[in-house]
Amino acid sequence: MNKDNDVKAITRTFFAAYNAHDVDGMLAFCAEGAQGRYLPYGKKSVMPIRGGLEQIWRGLLGAVPDFGVEVDEMIQAEGHIVVVQALLGGAMPADVPGLVTKGKSDRIAHAYIIRYNADGKITRLDCYWDNTAINAIKASVL
Repeated sequence: MNKDNDVKAITRTFFAAYNAHDVDGMLAFCAEGAQGRYLPYGKKSVMPIRGGLEQIWRGLLGAVPDFGVEVDEMIQAEGHIVVVQALLGGAMPADVPGLVTKGKSDRIAHAYIIRYNADGKITRLDCYWDNTAINAIKASVL
């Protein structure tokens, strides 16, 4: 892989699979032993993508049937690293004034740092999101 556009094209296809609820398609872009971390779960939340993040993805897609992903921006970093700003979400289970409307499909901003190996496979995926928004939604449901 020698073109910067290659990792950006792979990243676009990865998020298209996520938007299509195709977790197996997402996993096809991941190297064996790839690791991931969802930072709001804690700075030591590193886990394997297969069997770890994969289960989170499957659970989320099952819980939010109209879940969707909209890539807002992709930035090529050094080497084989891509930074992505994306909006993810679906129909919200509760109303959070100024943030989301119950039953309306709303999306929450996420930032990803995705590292690829020389073969164009994801080796590490770190994700940050607005956890205040997620906690407000959870609190409103109770």
